[in-house]
Amino acid sequence: MTASRTSVFLGGICFLLLCFQAPSLAARENLVRHSLDFPQRQNQYVHVTLQLPVDSKQLELAMPSWTPGSYVIRDYAAQVEKLQAADATGRLIEVEKVAKNRWRLATEGITEVIVSYDVWAGRLHVSSSWVESEFALINGAGVFLYSTESRDWPQEVMVNLPESWGEIQTSLKPILGPIEAGKLYLSKDYDELVDSPIVAGNISVYRFERKGQGYRLVSAGETEFWDNQQAVQDLAEIVDAQQKFWGVNPFDRDYLFLNFPLEFKGGLEHDHSTVMMSSRWAMRNRPDYIKWLALVSHEFFHSWNVRRMRPEALVNYDYDEEVYTRELWLAEGLTSYYDNLLLFRSGLIEVNEYFELLASEFRNYETVPGREVRSAEQASFDSWIKHYVPDANSINSTVSYYRKGSLIGFVTDAAIRRETGSRVSLDTVMRQMYKQYGPDGTGNGGYPSGAFENAVEELAGPRVRAMVDGLLRTISDPDIDEALEWYGLKLDRAPGRSAAEQAGEPVPVDIGVSWVPDNALLNVEHVFKGGAAANAGLIPADELLAINGLRVLPGTSDDRIQRLLPGERVELTLVRNGKLFSLPVQVQHAIPEKYVIAPDNKISRREKVRLEKWLGIGLNIKQ
Repeated sequence: MTASRTSVFLGGICFLLLCFQAPSLAARENLVRHSLDFPQRQNQYVHVTLQLPVDSKQLELAMPSWTPGSYVIRDYAAQVEKLQAADATGRLIEVEKVAKNRWRLATEGITEVIVSYDVWAGRLHVSSSWVESEFALINGAGVFLYSTESRDWPQEVMVNLPESWGEIQTSLKPILGPIEAGKLYLSKDYDELVDSPIVAGNISVYRFERKGQGYRLVSAGETEFWDNQQAVQDLAEIVDAQQKFWGVNPFDRDYLFLNFPLEFKGGLEHDHSTVMMSSRWAMRNRPDYIKWLALVSHEFFHSWNVRRMRPEALVNYDYDEEVYTRELWLAEGLTSYYDNLLLFRSGLIEVNEYFELLASEFRNYETVPGREVRSAEQASFDSWIKHYVPDANSINSTVSYYRKGSLIGFVTDAAIRRETGSRVSLDTVMRQMYKQYGPDGTGNGGYPSGAFENAVEELAGPRVRAMVDGLLRTISDPDIDEALEWYGLKLDRAPGRSAAEQAGEPVPVDIGVSWVPDNALLNVEHVFKGGAAANAGLIPADELLAINGLRVLPGTSDDRIQRLLPGERVELTLVRNGKLFSLPVQVQHAIPEKYVIAPDNKISRREKVRLEKWLGIGLNIKQ
């Protein structure tokens, strides 16, 4: 190590110690200190310093390979650079990388160690960190190191703001003292640190309160097209509906909605916050804004179902490798059932909008061939290799545990109500599970396999239990028609075709593929198993050039295909890996673009009462 590099590192150590203005760690056992600086924010780096006590000849530090709530190996350590270590005097010590996410330090005769490193934060995602000139999103799993011993110790975090940045927002508890207010934070252990994203920079904060509980909407990337005042009003309605649903407030501090309208999508739940990403333009389009509200509803519901009540396998995290569970259909799927339902109960969407959302869930489930390959439990277990790493054949090889879990929730709710004369519902089951397996129950936050099924049987009897067992462990489809009929509703699975036939117009057709969107070429994205294209031998990435010798282009292909007739045989001219060839294909009825739910023309008064009890609100439906 050169003298110049040593002096630079020593300067970093001195700066860290001055910032903390606290006694040596040797005098304060079992406390870990982290410091965040942003000298290279224009290049998307965060500089991290770690200070912790040691009492062994060697210390092994690790960085998680995944983050809770996002079940895929992300290998965060790949973005760590320039890692160095020194003792309290600034003397450099030996560091050896011993695994993809582990570093071993020679610490014989040392009582505390200071580690310095850079992290490239250039992936804008709810599970990753992002740094730019205006703000930073820090997700702890990909930034902070830990050791086996230090994981259970209290963790301090110092956030050093650049002069041009004005705000820090995090659910971590601030430490009041000689440090400038709002810069030093404390978590009880490493798990809480990872669970507490930090947003710093030029951001906007909107505070509101409901029944004594504080909330904050934190917005980064704010524009005139996003009305945060309206968003706060709507958040308050969602909060009220969900607090009413659960009947218990789980928070001991403000809850933060960390919102990034930056043209990305997604959400990730935490104990006292959630990270959400959407479009800046979402509020200018009603369906897009409803999607954002549904995202809020989904992530906030996780405050109970996942963060404080989750599968036993996920109670104690192994940050190094996959943690398997067969209950993600419950953790995510039942949350997906309730996100839109509670959005309706909150009064933010109309009944026709809720039915559109529900019908879309039905359509998106039934048009995926992969539902015939994996059960809800199998899809949950394979999340690490299927859900988060989709490929061109995913539609044929798996089913979303979000979606199938949502449908299981819908039919189970109807079955429980039917079996008990509406005295009990899925709402009752969820609240009973939280009482038993939540933080104050015997489960201490974790439920074993079969807990949900047992609760269903206890409240609704063995017949409903048997139905649920079959839906979870086999590829059986939920009987959504039976459930809808009990409420006096009906489902139209091909409204476009029905309308065309009634008007005497050509019915929608296709060849059983989806096309790569926004592409200059007409390339196949997915081939639906059992469809015309699959039977003919098309595969993903094939490029379509012509139909019966007539040229088709991306801009005209849909029009040309819609001029074909169901059952008609045509010759496709294709390119595969640079080679021209032809395949005959038989035109099929189009995969429906939408389903429609509507009240039955002969809906009875009893069915209307059932419908209103389920939806939680009175409806104006003519008899």
